Amino acid sequence: GSVQVTAGKYLWKQETNVMAVPIKEENLECLIPEESKITLSKLARDLQEGCTVGGVRAKKGGYLFKLICAGKTTGTADATLIHTDKSMTIHAKGTANVGPIPAGFSMKADATYIGECSPDEVAKETQRWHEKNPS
Repeated sequence: GSVQVTAGKYLWKQETNVMAVPIKEENLECLIPEESKITLSKLARDLQEGCTVGGVRAKKGGYLFKLICAGKTTGTADATLIHTDKSMTIHAKGTANVGPIPAGFSMKADATYIGECSPDEVAKETQRWHEKNPS
């Protein structure tokens, strides 16, 4: 599964709860055209190294899938991704293992288009993209 969004500047807000402890993150990201087609597996890897997706099913406006993490934090969650050409919302709910203890886990993330990136941001992101993708 993959989604296509408009290249530009996005406000990314994420809230993750493990054992009812909220961890909030908010930042601005410049998405260049080379990165505007986003796969579910890349989203999972961006969330945490060692995360993958399975059981992907298309639904109106997005996907239902299983998030499977085997990195620093292990666990599984049922997730949905809904998108338009200028927004993305991800919800996930499941269990994460904190050491040997299974704990409730939930995550909500929103990415909202807020305008074009500056030429400097585009240059910086394009250079970074080429370093990661040398071919």
